[in-house]
Amino acid sequence: MKKLLLLLGLLMLLPSLAFAQATSIIGTYYVDYFANNPGPVPGAPDQIIGAINVGTLGTPLTSPTGDICVNIYVFDNNQEMIACCSGHLTPNGEGAASVGSQVTNNPLTSVVPPSGVIKITLTPRPRGHCDPTVSTTAPDATLGVAFATHLQVTGGRTFVTETQVLPSPLSAAEEQFLQTACSFTLYLGSGKGICLGKGTQ
Repeated sequence: MKKLLLLLGLLMLLPSLAFAQATSIIGTYYVDYFANNPGPVPGAPDQIIGAINVGTLGTPLTSPTGDICVNIYVFDNNQEMIACCSGHLTPNGEGAASVGSQVTNNPLTSVVPPSGVIKITLTPRPRGHCDPTVSTTAPDATLGVAFATHLQVTGGRTFVTETQVLPSPLSAAEEQFLQTACSFTLYLGSGKGICLGKGTQ
């Protein structure tokens, strides 16, 4: 009887252990928003997101050693992933993309969202290419810095603001979700759901 009670106790404990593991913090990443997309005011500038490889893992002379992957995941305001993609940056390199014309212009849903969320993970570039559906190391925001511009509309006038995006903690569950959702987005999209015109690089 004691063995049975012990077994039942262990079975009841397993889900909580699995939950604790899934929600454990494994790294850091960048989270930002976009709004007023593609823009309520004709002729308004596009919003920009970007990243810089700060050279934590190497220098321009050591590339491809020191290259990093920039994995981008785009959500609408219904928390649905509409696009994802990946690119790489060499040490001290900078890359930027237009939210309206490069990041949200090819959504899985075929509906360009007026607002939403963009998540960016940075990982060392593996041999081969960067892939937003898988990573061999935990994302680390200290491998680079991220920045973004935003469109603020007040009284019929449009203002552009720019901020450096602050790193946020990343759980194992969220990393797995981002990669799995991206896999489904690229598979179901049949060409849609790929931002920047490429899924991997």
